[in-house]
Amino acid sequence: MRRSLSVLVVLAFLAACGGGSGGAGLPPLEVKFLDLGTVASNASTVFQITIENRFNDAATVTEVGSDPGLIAAGGQLPLVLPAGASVNINVLITPPSAGLFTGDAVFVVDAGGASEAQITTVSATVELTSASVNLASLDFGDVLPGTTADRTLIVNNTTSASTLTLAGMTAPNAAFSIVSPALPAFISAGQSQVVTVRYAPTGPGAPTGQLTLDINASNGPFQVFAQATSGGQEVVDFGTVNFDGGGDTAELSFDVPADAISFMIEATTAASTSLGLRLLTGPGGKVYENEQLTGAYIWSAQQEIFNQQVPNTDRTNVQLVPGGGTYKLKLLRWSGGAGSCDIRVIIERRPKAGTDVIATLDLNVFLAAGIAPTAATAANDNTLQAVFTQMNTILSSQGVALGDIDYYDVTDTQYDDVTFAEFGPMLKLSSAANETRLSLFFVREAIGGGILGVSPTLGGPALLGTELSGVMALYTNQFSPQFIGLVAAHELGHFLGLAHTTEQNGAWDDITDTAQCPATGTNGTCPTAGGGYLMHWQAVGGTTITNGQAGVLRGHPFLDARLLGGNPLQAKPAAQAIAIDPNAPQNWCGTCQCNHRVKVK
Repeated sequence: MRRSLSVLVVLAFLAACGGGSGGAGLPPLEVKFLDLGTVASNASTVFQITIENRFNDAATVTEVGSDPGLIAAGGQLPLVLPAGASVNINVLITPPSAGLFTGDAVFVVDAGGASEAQITTVSATVELTSASVNLASLDFGDVLPGTTADRTLIVNNTTSASTLTLAGMTAPNAAFSIVSPALPAFISAGQSQVVTVRYAPTGPGAPTGQLTLDINASNGPFQVFAQATSGGQEVVDFGTVNFDGGGDTAELSFDVPADAISFMIEATTAASTSLGLRLLTGPGGKVYENEQLTGAYIWSAQQEIFNQQVPNTDRTNVQLVPGGGTYKLKLLRWSGGAGSCDIRVIIERRPKAGTDVIATLDLNVFLAAGIAPTAATAANDNTLQAVFTQMNTILSSQGVALGDIDYYDVTDTQYDDVTFAEFGPMLKLSSAANETRLSLFFVREAIGGGILGVSPTLGGPALLGTELSGVMALYTNQFSPQFIGLVAAHELGHFLGLAHTTEQNGAWDDITDTAQCPATGTNGTCPTAGGGYLMHWQAVGGTTITNGQAGVLRGHPFLDARLLGGNPLQAKPAAQAIAIDPNAPQNWCGTCQCNHRVKVK
């Protein structure tokens, strides 16, 4: 048996002091041997060594010269041992490597002028720690922002003596995390631990990469490939783009993912200049608008912002190209002398079939000084909340839920009773909002009376602080909250891209699944006044939103691809028709005078 240098030094020292008997005539003390069997390589193992006081006097026990990897547990030594007594000392073995280990633990018993070393040779088989993970990959599937998906792994401790520690995980994306067990988690030898990994996206994307589990086993690292997709919104910002001598921009390209349901082109320029769409093509050469302006889309309204949602109808010839790809566009300067414009494309994504029929609509609600609720009281105002309940009931029939609502006071009393000239400047007050959301203004009187609500455009921009940034609805105790909610929902429908199903002049919208009803009354096609549609030009109490209309709504950038909890809103029955308040004007109109996009073929 080998002897360490430290032990030989101790023995030489003791011999110089009178030998192992301490001059007391004690019989020689033999070296003890202790085989611990298999021990862990990644942590200390505790065992005990018995120390005897063979002297006739009390003795002090200390540790001297033990080999590396062996040490008495802290706080025990030195200790006084009565004459003839023995004590068990806790010793830690912390092997420097796997394999066979042999070392000497040396303790000195000192009784005044006599001392002896008590030596224990410790041997052990130090096992190589190992673990395994039951899966090589995790597919979280399609997960909407604001929701979560959990997947489980099983970590197996395949050692016979070592406890392993799962300390954490590194991931390619912060949306991945371990939610159970609580960390650090200790896995006993031969045992397993179920690990729940969560994907909780806050925005769109398709993260992939290795999840690395931090386990203190020698056969690591332990990696699991993870993948997921999330819908939401992506913005391609082209910044400032110049017009050429003919008033056109250069051709701009942008990529649309396969899970996109729509995109909106949005451009701003000097107030004296109006813009239009010169060219729009899709993958495979699909033409939406050509340079001769005879395609499906064209904008000619004299408004301060150009924006065009594609598709803005359920007609098959203007849908996005399946599978995604590269789109190209040009804008033109219809009028004015601006030398450039700022252009961006906002892409709406839904990760799979089924999630394209849900969305959440957050609102900024502005309250005129002349109406009862204020920003401070709105959340607890029963009448106002009944208005929102009615709006949510109507929208949720097509999977659109009202989400978060922020309230703001309009302190300027000139916007209590809003004239046509005041409408645009009032909408510019939306710049006061903290979040970019659809802005809904409740006023006491709209456009001189006789008008229940107005939207400045069809398919409004995803911007605040412009004369197109929001809609207006009447708020008065003259009407029931259910009726006010219907009017507000109608105006939101305009801003989100819907025309009247039938106009006052008898013209029809560009949605294929809305019936061609008469401007007033009923006929064989529409036995119910207005067809029961929310978007008929008259307030006839209809609440129906068709599937084709809903696809346009959900494609607008203000419709967020997230769930508020529970199951997706699908296949809910339409809200019941609302009895018309006798005080409602006979020929009300929302957005009946606005400039529409002039064609979708």
